Amino acid sequence: MNIAPSACDLTRRDLMDMDALLMQELGKFIQCSHHALYFPTTHAPRQPELLPRERRLLLPLYRQGSLLGVLMLHGVKVRDARLLLPQLPAIADLCLELLARVKATRVDAVTGLATENVLYGSMEDEAARVREIFADPSRGDGQSSPLHRLCMGLVLLHFSNGREIVGRMGFRFADELMRRAAEALQEELPSDVVAARVGRFGMALLLPSVSGRSACQKMAEAALARMAGAAMPAPLTGRTIRPRLSAGHAVYPQDMEGAELRLPMFEQARMLMERARLAARMTSQPGAPRVMPFARILQDGGTVLRALPQGRVRVGLGAQAKAREGMRFAVWGPSGQEGSGNQYKGEVVLLQVREFYSVAETVHLADATAPLEAGDRLSLLEVPSLAASHPHTPGGKTAAADASGTPGQEGTAAADKETEEASAAGSVQEVRARIPVLEDGSCAGIYGHGDFLHLFAQEKERTGRFVLAIVRVDVPHDARQEAALGECLAAWRQIPELCAGEPLAGLYGSNALIFFHADSSAETLLPHYAALCTRLEGAGLPVSAGLAGYPLLHYRKGEMLDCALKALEYAQLLPSPRAGLCNSLALNISADRRYALGDVFGAIDEYKLALLADAENVLARNSLGVCMAALGRYHEARRHFLEALRYKGDAGPERQERIAQTHYNLGTVCQQLGERRAAARYYRECIKDAPEHVYAHLRLGQLCEEGGRRNEARRFYELAAAIEDRQAEQAGEQRPSLARRYLARLAARQRHGGEARELLHDTLLRNPFDAAAMLLLARLYLDGDEDPAMAELLARKSVGLRDTPEGWQVLARALRALGREEEASLAEAHASVG
Repeated sequence: MNIAPSACDLTRRDLMDMDALLMQELGKFIQCSHHALYFPTTHAPRQPELLPRERRLLLPLYRQGSLLGVLMLHGVKVRDARLLLPQLPAIADLCLELLARVKATRVDAVTGLATENVLYGSMEDEAARVREIFADPSRGDGQSSPLHRLCMGLVLLHFSNGREIVGRMGFRFADELMRRAAEALQEELPSDVVAARVGRFGMALLLPSVSGRSACQKMAEAALARMAGAAMPAPLTGRTIRPRLSAGHAVYPQDMEGAELRLPMFEQARMLMERARLAARMTSQPGAPRVMPFARILQDGGTVLRALPQGRVRVGLGAQAKAREGMRFAVWGPSGQEGSGNQYKGEVVLLQVREFYSVAETVHLADATAPLEAGDRLSLLEVPSLAASHPHTPGGKTAAADASGTPGQEGTAAADKETEEASAAGSVQEVRARIPVLEDGSCAGIYGHGDFLHLFAQEKERTGRFVLAIVRVDVPHDARQEAALGECLAAWRQIPELCAGEPLAGLYGSNALIFFHADSSAETLLPHYAALCTRLEGAGLPVSAGLAGYPLLHYRKGEMLDCALKALEYAQLLPSPRAGLCNSLALNISADRRYALGDVFGAIDEYKLALLADAENVLARNSLGVCMAALGRYHEARRHFLEALRYKGDAGPERQERIAQTHYNLGTVCQQLGERRAAARYYRECIKDAPEHVYAHLRLGQLCEEGGRRNEARRFYELAAAIEDRQAEQAGEQRPSLARRYLARLAARQRHGGEARELLHDTLLRNPFDAAAMLLLARLYLDGDEDPAMAELLARKSVGLRDTPEGWQVLARALRALGREEEASLAEAHASVG
């Protein structure tokens, strides 16, 4: 049983803390009027001493042969004490044993800190004290402290890599690391602070009567600084393992809401713990600070967790952080300060709020080439959200349905429901008249973001043909945006063809305008929006416009907003004037983004839509084949690649390169299907169209090596190495060489150990972090009966860079050659687990 010494041994501080319990147990044997504890360093009595004239009894308290202290009992009955003198050492031992057992129930066995239940008890007592003082300040302790000091702080310290350490190093290693971190935590800790272990990988500090969040912040930073020194070497690799620590804190009663303060103290203590835990969890997100107050989570503690299809992202703000649907956030890059304009990345609005995370929609991007990604920071916009003030907004029922279901279906159902509600309330004209337009600023006369979307959800149902257009102004995120939007709106109003039919106009985010044209076609309006872009660009205002016209393929009306955003993304990649339709190329670009985000099935659906819009879209056919190959459906992938060759596309400088890549993809698919002859033929076709294609040469070399034609394989590998050298020379930099590693492997199989070693050394000079080259070199040392210590060094580096079963097996061979059988067995266990 692994028990920390502080958990099973009593200390002098324990005697002070459990003084009342000690006297309660002794009182069952001997009575006294009062008592005192002494902690002498010299001349302590070995046995109990009775001073009859003074009616005092000196009782030394020894535990496991060590003196803890001396208890002085005053006012004892001399006759009773004299009778008990021979038995008093045994009685004292029993009382100390009881204290040790009580301590064992209050102290964590691994870290020596207080248990979670003890912490909750202290929190309930402190919270009750704070409540009593706030209810009646005259009931305080008589100090002159102002009321703002009467609060309780809770700091939670979280080991974010705890599970990783357990998985790689084992439970015993993780427990020892936790014990060392707990020892560091308790150094220089104030006596009134309660330190406890909470959960599997957490510790907490309870700060009674703190001045506020600043005291918690300082305590958390100091604790993290001390605990950062807790580290242990890994038993096999020798690499130093450190806990990855983060902290969050909450303050009572400031971080509680009014209704929550009426709950029982049992509930309030655990709610405060959950808020501190949530703050600590937020710090483990990419780009987050190491210490996070609960009160700052919503303002600037949110981060993007991952990108989702259709311009949506998952953010680390949930209902526990008080997030609500419709809240709008600015998105900033992961580095630097928010003051730099080039770090602003766009704006998102929360669509669906879960307990710990939310799904948000991208309102706009500052740069289409810099999409939102994990680690981007969120900051709550100071302007109140229009969406929050209206039931039919992006944060309302429509958005929640769109976020939770299949694109288009649930969103359309919600839109239909909105239409029914609007019909019951009155006509669409009455609804439009009831919703006010913006009256202030340069964009007066148009609708706000949420109000426009509400009107669009109703008016799109009254027509069978319409166009949705988004015009984005590409200026920095600052005060100039409003003036730029006003200038764009004024130019739009000067084009009669765009204003015909009184189209709906509104804001979309903070740097875009959105227009709804009923009974219009996108092809008819595209030249006029291109003219708008040309006029504004001539005035020095860069803009782009994306148009989506309904009907479009099998898209529903409610999906036209997503289609317009896809068209806008496509338009931003076009030369001036940057105005684009949601067509086959726009769908192709959207599908590429989905594939890059890992949504292979969603990408397949959109590539098929792109082909439905244009059957000769060679890029979509090629990409569809890549998706099928990624899913292991090689026969379907080959069919799509062959179709891509049949539709070779428009003649141009990139045509030959595209055909070469299609031939390479066909060769890869045939190789996966075991059709080596067909694969070799396609690789040769690829080389014919693109003689500098490195990977086609390497694949041909692999095929020759698998077929036993090693000399021919060597020739292809050498050609690939020469191409790598030429490309590196043209780029003016040294690059990793994959071909040399293949040559080294071939040389090793041909028993040319010296050549293989030279090639591997050259490979490692070009890329010192090539784990595969290190592993191959370690094998050469072991096969050549050379120094196994060098093989061990290389194998350790290899598994440190890339954890593979082969690496652990080579490390086990090296350790066994060194006679370290126990470590070799551990390495083999790692190989079997991996």
